[in-house]
Amino acid sequence: MTQVHCVSKLFISVALLLALFLTALPNVSNAASVTITNGPVWNDTTGGSIQAHGGSIIKVGSTYYWIGEDKLNNSANFSNVVCYSSTDLKNWAWVSYPLKTTSAAELASSKIERPKVIYNSTTGKYVMWMHYENGTDYSLGRVAVASSSSVCGSYTYHGSFRPMNYESRDLTVFKDDDGTAYLVSASNKNGGANDTMAIFQLSSDYLSVASFKTWYSDNGYREAPAVVKQGGKYFLITSQASGWYPNQGGYSTATSMAGPWTAVAPLGNTSTFATQSTFVLPIQGTSTTSYLYMADRWNSSALGTSRYIWLPLTLNGSSGTASLEWYSSWNLDAATGSVTYPSTLTNLSQGKTATASTSASGYAASNANDGNYQTSWKASAATWPSWWQVDLGSTKTVKEIDISWYMVKGSEGYHQYKIEYSTNGTSYTTIDRTSNTTYGFTTDSLNISARYIRIQLVNAVLWNNPSNWYTPTLWEVKVLGS
Repeated sequence: MTQVHCVSKLFISVALLLALFLTALPNVSNAASVTITNGPVWNDTTGGSIQAHGGSIIKVGSTYYWIGEDKLNNSANFSNVVCYSSTDLKNWAWVSYPLKTTSAAELASSKIERPKVIYNSTTGKYVMWMHYENGTDYSLGRVAVASSSSVCGSYTYHGSFRPMNYESRDLTVFKDDDGTAYLVSASNKNGGANDTMAIFQLSSDYLSVASFKTWYSDNGYREAPAVVKQGGKYFLITSQASGWYPNQGGYSTATSMAGPWTAVAPLGNTSTFATQSTFVLPIQGTSTTSYLYMADRWNSSALGTSRYIWLPLTLNGSSGTASLEWYSSWNLDAATGSVTYPSTLTNLSQGKTATASTSASGYAASNANDGNYQTSWKASAATWPSWWQVDLGSTKTVKEIDISWYMVKGSEGYHQYKIEYSTNGTSYTTIDRTSNTTYGFTTDSLNISARYIRIQLVNAVLWNNPSNWYTPTLWEVKVLGS
């Protein structure tokens, strides 16, 4: 009996020590929801900047692997393909360099862009397709293929070639529900680089092209393809061809990868929120499936500092429609697949009274706050500076102002501007943004009280033209707050 009491006391003591130990541990949250923040540099778990540009994500078990281009040397030439891992799509750990300049002789001086990885369940191989060019220009127009028995392992390089002797530049690969895989690439049907996209079916081992399926967007000069399937419809998202500069993205749908594909419809705002598409990831959770639009916000002068912009993509296969909206931050639960948005931010300006210094016929000031990215306010002449203003109706707390700017195919100019705000319409405070160099779309984080918000369009700086010939134009202004 004494022995039993001793054992009992020992058990109680151990339990007490364990409880005290657990109490002393840091408070670790088990919440699965994470916040995706667009705009700043993204770092991996060691604090280094994530280098996965032009990449794609593949899920293996419960882990996501993000594979993309290493641009840390800020050069367009190939350095490494990098692989990161995450279970929540927010916290990324560096894993390996699956492909290096030493992986094959022709990689030593080359350009490798847009690496996309799919898994072949028959061969047990992960297959990587890439855009391949030499180290001096973009004259080759080839694909490159590599494979590995593990997703982040050392890939065997199988060489570069033109698929069925067609040029191939920006590309993606897509694996269908039945295991059939496709290559979609910017090609040259009519003799011009990137003039028309080509869609090919891959061989059963995914290492080569088996057949040509169809042309897409004849003479449309589309690039940056991403394919996703929802509700029995294939969605093909692309950008225009405008170098490193953003432009109006678009999408088409079809019931077969061989087409016919619908005409290109606009996606997002007139610069796709200053991004270029790279991949669409379905997030299949326990409660729903969400779709993640992955894009790069390129900085051509220092490619390694290019930002990643991830946004929720809304797809409706039955109606064949897609929509993309800007969120500076939003919440994602990779386990359930659910997406939530900041409850403290609403669009205070939509539908409110707008005025401007002048307005051209058919381009009323109200067009710039009607909630439609495809309508605009335009001044009556190319007179700089010009202004546009919205009356919020009463004094509100303003947290953010998002502006969609005028561009020519995305790559013509950026705007220097000022934000002026007032509570009485007489006395204004100025926020100077004349140092802006972002093309197409700007986001200003604020914490002000205002009833009137005025945008002063000071100048437009045209990178390929000696003078500003723009007419002051705003496609949409969103004043967000509470």
